[in-house]
Amino acid sequence: MMRVANWLLVLVFLPLFSLAIRPDMCSAKPKDLPLEPRCIYRSPDPDPEGLTLEPEAIPESTNPRVWELSKANGRFALSFYRQLALTKTPQSNIFLSPISISTAFAMTKLGACDQTLQQIMKVFEFDSIKEKTSDQVHFFFAKLICRLFRKKDESTELISANRLFGEKSLVFNETYQNISENVYGAKLLPLGFKEDPEGARATINDWISNKTENRIQDTLPPGSLDSTTVLVLVNTIYFKGQWKNKFDSHNVFASDFHITQSLSCSVDMMFQETQFRYQFYPQDKVQVLEMPYSGDDITMVLILPSRDATLTQVEENLDLTKLTKWLNGMKETNVALHVPRFRVEDSMSLREKLEAMGLTDLFSPEKASLPGMLDNGGGGLFISDAFHKAFLEVTEEGSEAAAATGVVAVGRSINLNREVFLADRPFLLLIRESTINALLFIGRVVTPCSP
Repeated sequence: MMRVANWLLVLVFLPLFSLAIRPDMCSAKPKDLPLEPRCIYRSPDPDPEGLTLEPEAIPESTNPRVWELSKANGRFALSFYRQLALTKTPQSNIFLSPISISTAFAMTKLGACDQTLQQIMKVFEFDSIKEKTSDQVHFFFAKLICRLFRKKDESTELISANRLFGEKSLVFNETYQNISENVYGAKLLPLGFKEDPEGARATINDWISNKTENRIQDTLPPGSLDSTTVLVLVNTIYFKGQWKNKFDSHNVFASDFHITQSLSCSVDMMFQETQFRYQFYPQDKVQVLEMPYSGDDITMVLILPSRDATLTQVEENLDLTKLTKWLNGMKETNVALHVPRFRVEDSMSLREKLEAMGLTDLFSPEKASLPGMLDNGGGGLFISDAFHKAFLEVTEEGSEAAAATGVVAVGRSINLNREVFLADRPFLLLIRESTINALLFIGRVVTPCSP
């Protein structure tokens, strides 16, 4: 019987959970971290004719390869988002953590060989990193994780953790386990999938539920595991932040949100007027505004199409080059901001979307090559599916220590030089680590209607 590996990629907002990565990883040098996976893929020369592009500015105190990895994750994020949007109705919300998905499949790459390894490198853009060999990607992931999840601010939590659940009757490759634990903090817990797959499913769901204070229930649906399951990977990320400039609860009012030209719903609209990084791009027909959380490292970016444009048009034409131009072009501006309270939650199977992007062999019983996971070479091992879950809730709460200057009651402002950002129609959002522009979350809000 073919052995089937069910991999679970789950994104949850995870309170009271610490990053499971060894402290010395953040100061480790390449020689301190022996990376010897079963197979190594060497990327082709990205500049075969020897042409040298003008070097770009890299943020201060940033490893150039970590910078490239952050950009690779950004390109994957937008490519995957566009693919996901094709499978959704225009009136569906979307929310996901692309960096969480990339991290989980980087761990998958640890056991991959041949065409399977090459496809992972290509689909997740890991082959765009100038360091030629695939094993070094893990070292730079460790550095990126340390940079992203270091303590940002007393009122901000950005936390990630990973866990492997393996069939207890099998012997997993020691090198695979060591790199998983040392780089990604993913320690292996044996479970009896063969004897009691439903019991194992309950154990994994309980682990997720406990880590999220019971906010995420039944992540793995009934029937998602069976007696042939070998390995389940749980990847979690949690973010909780307070606005640098909070919204005054007295400036929250009922308003209409226009889902389409003919369909609207009621929302609780928040308001404040203060300084934000902002820009209107008439050629692209979008307003872009950045709302910082306390500490300034993590921000939410809102991308609002003009009234004569649709969200679909913006999505179809968005790539990392354009997004970077928008982000770099914003300037401190006095803005009257209206944005609804909202909560978005999204669950998805990743398999079909990733297959459409070129990751086909990994999910094929005949073609998958994952010999680095098990001691016996793992013949017949493949990934049956992957699942991802995310949610986001936005309210008026912010940092009590931040100055709430410039906030006025609706209709009372006398500043005629301000810009107006009225998010009363579908918009895109990003949550990013701004110093290296790492996209932590991406989504769209189409139906934020109040219950």
